[in-house]
Parts: sequence; structure tokens; C-alpha cells
Amino acid sequence: MSKATTTIEGFVAKDPELGNHQGKAVTNVSIPHTPRRLNKQTNQWEDAGATLWVQASFWEADAEAIVAAVRKGTLVTVTGQPELRVFQKTDGTTDAALSIRFGTLGVIPRAEQPSAQSAPAPAQSDAWTTPGSFGDDTPF
Repeated sequence: MSKATTTIEGFVAKDPELGNHQGKAVTNVSIPHTPRRLNKQTNQWEDAGATLWVQASFWEADAEAIVAAVRKGTLVTVTGQPELRVFQKTDGTTDAALSIRFGTLGVIPRAEQPSAQSAPAPAQSDAWTTPGSFGDDTPF
């Protein structure tokens, strides 16, 4: 059995939905990748090949956490064992998709652009920014 792993980074194609398979919670996350290239004549980016769909399934507590935290357009990384699935489409042609088995998913936070109307958040004090707040048992 191969232990090869791959990592995919991309934007989630649609909101994950919680399903049930043999009494266990499950969700699928799909990440599309369409190769792009710069057309030097028009100076515009254009598609340069077929879209590769990467799908990862997550189970039980992982599935529930992903459904709560991930939405369409969320930037994520998925790492796991790659598996190629070949299937026949309704028009009779064949296509392929990459599945990630035994995967992990991480959400990549993106900085929100502040609007002109929003005021900066008030500074919050915590143990890391307030001198002397650690007490006598500080290890350093």
C-alpha cells in the first residue's frame, strides 16, 4: 500500500453539506483547478486545459467541523493519499477526478479588507501584551 501523500490548495467550489452513510456523518469538499496561461497578444489570462476536480471526504467529527467552518470560496489546503477515479459521463465520454483519501483539511485565513466606514477594533489586553500579568510562576 502506497503511503504517498499530496497537498492541494484552492477555493472550495460549493458549501459542504452534512450527509449520512451507514449511520456516520460524512461531507465532501470539492476543489477545482483549471490551468491558466497569459495570452501575450491580449495580455489576458485564459483557460489552458480541462478543469481537474479534487474531492475529499471527511467523516464524523471532522465532517461536522468542516460543515460548520467552510463555505463556498473558502481557501483551504487538503492533504492525504491521492486516488484517481475514472468515470463515464452521461454523454458517453470518460472523465477523471482526483480523490484525497484519509485527508486533513486546513482553512487558510484571508485578511479582510477594511471598509472606509469601519473603525479600528479597540485594543484588547491579554497576558502576552500586559506586563506583569503572568504572576509569580512565570517560567522565564
